[in-house]
Amino acid sequence: MKNPLKKQLLGTACILCCTLGSLAHAGLVITPTFTANFNTNFGANAAAAQAAWNAAASVFTANFSDNIHINITVDAVAGTSVFGQSNTSLYSTSYANLRALAVADATTANDNISIGAGGSVTAADPTAGAGTWWVSSSQAKAIGLIADNLSNDGTTTFGAGNAFTFSGAITGGTYDFKDVAAHEISEVMGRLGLKGGSIGGHSPSYSLTDDFSYTAANVRGLAQGLTNFSIDNGTTLLKQWNNSASNGLDSRDWASGFGNDAFNQFSSAGVTNPVSAVDLELMDVIGYDLIALPEPADSGTIFATALVAVGVITQAGARKRARARA
Repeated sequence: MKNPLKKQLLGTACILCCTLGSLAHAGLVITPTFTANFNTNFGANAAAAQAAWNAAASVFTANFSDNIHINITVDAVAGTSVFGQSNTSLYSTSYANLRALAVADATTANDNISIGAGGSVTAADPTAGAGTWWVSSSQAKAIGLIADNLSNDGTTTFGAGNAFTFSGAITGGTYDFKDVAAHEISEVMGRLGLKGGSIGGHSPSYSLTDDFSYTAANVRGLAQGLTNFSIDNGTTLLKQWNNSASNGLDSRDWASGFGNDAFNQFSSAGVTNPVSAVDLELMDVIGYDLIALPEPADSGTIFATALVAVGVITQAGARKRARARA
């Protein structure tokens, strides 16, 4: 049995009223706030579920060095109507400014690939000025679009009635909670697709993740459909995105058929779905500073992006996605 991941875009816009100054800390800090509903709905499993969520967050704090705070509310609902879902504020900017932030902060060979002459973050706006570009709240901190702060960056919510394994070997008929949590955390961090939708009245809208979507060399696929993750302008197609045009689900999760992975659109019961090397690569090129470059089994290079420049943003939107049982 598999679980599809559904999403919904919330088109509300708001004005960011203030920006806090830099905060003293070292490295990436992810701080959860577990709600009373989380503890009540998970009941006897609450402590184990909290530990699994923290273990998922530690995958990101161990692999990325951005000097920012990511603050996430962790909630749960009773029953199985929700599997896993997330929401986050989105901050808009021009493509030119988004690319300038990437160029200013390029620190690795992979950064330079993505922003170079043959890279996916092209000098020319792929929408020819027609699109609005968005990053999530924590992603905006990572690339320097807004200053680090202790405001809430989003929420991850889980259905406590689902059969989860929280630690150790995954029991048959249950789902890997750590993988589900990592999936949702990564979306708060900005791993999401907007694929030309409307955000806060801005249409078409795109995410930085969308900028790495290709069908072939030099053939970009910003909208939904059968596309692939690439940082070198489609020359190397690293992994296939989910075809949201055919199933209506998330456009920037991985398609089925490419191994167990925390970022997959579909998850089977009874298996571990780890955060893979290509997952770290994706988070790297959308704005997070990868500490070490693991050697992948199926490609020769891990591509990295670290973005730390100062920008200004006034628009904020919201996005929500849900993982629902099939």
